[in-house]
Amino acid sequence: MIKKCSLFVFLLFTTQSALAQTSIDTLSAELDKLVVVGYQGNRSILETPGSISFIRAERISGLDNSSLLYGLNTVAGVRMEERAPGSYRISIRGSSLRSPFGIRNVKIYWNGIPLTEPTGSTFLNLLDVTNMQQVEVIKGPSGSVYGAGNGGTLLMQSNAPVLNTELTSGLTVGSFETIRYDLGYHEKLDKGSISFKYAENHSDGHREQSFLDRRVAEISGKVEYMEGRELSANVLYSDLNYGIPGGLNLTQFETDPGQARPGNPFVQGSVESNASIKQESLLLGLMHTYQVTDKLLNEASAFGSFSDFENPFNFDYKIDSRKSGGFRSVYMYDTQIGSQRAKLVAGTEMQSSSYASRNFQNNAGQSDSLNFDDELKVQSMLIFASAQVDFAYDWFLTGGISFNSLKYDINRLVSFEDDGVTGEFKRNFDPQFVPRIGLAKKLNPSLTAHASISAGFSPPTIDEVRTNEGSINLDLEAERGINYEIGLRGNAMEGRLGFDAVVFFLQLKESIIQQQSERGTALFRNAGSTNQNGFELNANYLLVDNYSGFLRRAQLSTAYTFHNFEFDDYNTSDGDFSGNELTGVAPHTLFASLDIVTGPGFYGNLSYNYTDEIPLEDDNSLYTDAYQLVQTKIGWKSELSNKILFDGYFGIDNLLDERYSRGFDINAFGGRYYQPAPERNWFAGFRLKYRL
Repeated sequence: MIKKCSLFVFLLFTTQSALAQTSIDTLSAELDKLVVVGYQGNRSILETPGSISFIRAERISGLDNSSLLYGLNTVAGVRMEERAPGSYRISIRGSSLRSPFGIRNVKIYWNGIPLTEPTGSTFLNLLDVTNMQQVEVIKGPSGSVYGAGNGGTLLMQSNAPVLNTELTSGLTVGSFETIRYDLGYHEKLDKGSISFKYAENHSDGHREQSFLDRRVAEISGKVEYMEGRELSANVLYSDLNYGIPGGLNLTQFETDPGQARPGNPFVQGSVESNASIKQESLLLGLMHTYQVTDKLLNEASAFGSFSDFENPFNFDYKIDSRKSGGFRSVYMYDTQIGSQRAKLVAGTEMQSSSYASRNFQNNAGQSDSLNFDDELKVQSMLIFASAQVDFAYDWFLTGGISFNSLKYDINRLVSFEDDGVTGEFKRNFDPQFVPRIGLAKKLNPSLTAHASISAGFSPPTIDEVRTNEGSINLDLEAERGINYEIGLRGNAMEGRLGFDAVVFFLQLKESIIQQQSERGTALFRNAGSTNQNGFELNANYLLVDNYSGFLRRAQLSTAYTFHNFEFDDYNTSDGDFSGNELTGVAPHTLFASLDIVTGPGFYGNLSYNYTDEIPLEDDNSLYTDAYQLVQTKIGWKSELSNKILFDGYFGIDNLLDERYSRGFDINAFGGRYYQPAPERNWFAGFRLKYRL
């Protein structure tokens, strides 16, 4: 432990020394040129009040491009977990408190299409890195524009603008029999573009029953068919199959972290039951952009998804057939209010889904007798409006409000219990009005202060109302929150230093917490209220910017998160946990990376991640150990000809061979808290780009 702490202090010391000793050269600042989409603003981030971070393609795939994990973990306040290859969870400001698996309490859009289903669940694991070329992260409630979710919103784009017609390909191999390859074709048209991508990923995994097989194909295109009118289309097909090794107790974690969850006389082990997820999905989206007048713009999209889902698990076998669809339409009007420039936005988003959902007994990995059979229907509606006004002296005001409704209809056709209840169960959540107001002030051309107050709500997902063990909990209430935050972002030191700092306070009522039954089924209930205070800082410092020397560019990036989260009012039959630290949230996390580019084309990345102790039980009787993760990557980029660009690389993950967990099951029955991460492992590969 002393060695690890010494490394931590050393990294911080050398970082500070480098900052102090580096000479300052001129650099044109980029922050004031960054335009963000968040809150439908489409304006400079220095004129936007709110916590918004932008992740570029090179950061998303900055380490190992076989996983989505690296890029999102470079943002303060965001924690992405991968409990098994391809099994993702995203926590924004502690939002994964209620996430035993999958993604909850975070709304995600892909190319303007809601990837989050009206049920509240998001299957991010359907995507490959190639399907994420840039991401905007909105932290905190954003329901005034995007609907339910106290955690935040992710806006993903799969394609950068196509400037040339080109072919791309890549291959990565690594530990655990990992192999990934991708192919792409991007064509520039007279008044548009078309792209095709295919990626395939296979891994045996670092644990028993942690295999991954995924194939993803994407076709996207856009065309301006008339002046001021553009049509774009997106098609995504994903065929996914990955294993679920399951949680281990502390003894199992320490003696053999590579094992899957073993069985016992009452529950099958993960290998015996073939615990896994098989999902075949098709996502379709069509968007129309119409410049009605010089001042009025409309963006309208229609979308649908179709999915077959199988989930053999330790104690059951779930088979779903899922269909979802909807539309979103937004009008944006630029005008003058008196002498002030203003932008008015109004829109709606409606979604519906229909599931045929059956749970069977799991007999050694095969579906057996039927436990229960449900027909599920979900309808959600969002209507929103906002205004943005630019006042004199560089003041920028944003205000908005939305109306949200959600309906669940569960028709139980079959129940295996002798006294099991069948019939129709309905839950209509009370309609919610969700307001937000934000104010930004440019203190100078490169520095902005901002503040905002926003309300949020997050209803339980269908998987929380209807759990795997068959219960239907219609008494769950939606979480409701009020978020206050102030922040400062900008450039300093002649543009070399860019920073974004925010302090926030979120008061959450009717918090939904997760517990486990004796069989390991996740159960949910409302648990009073929580207070969530925090400080988040992202900063980038350009150490070297010299395009005529050997060392062309060196940049240091840091992301520090302090989360002081606690239960405010939490009384249960097990005791009064009011005042305890919030389960599953690390008080301190730190990410730091050093990126270097040389004249001959050699480049390197060294990154460091510190994660503090995390409480695993609501009574705070057990904490994880803090851990430090070091990752590195080196490579060489070169133009082999005026048409061919080559990029070869080699990297090591978990350089210190740290034994840690990449995700935790909180309040786990039998002490099965731990989802072991891979030991030290390597990867290598290359990318080619051929300009036609």
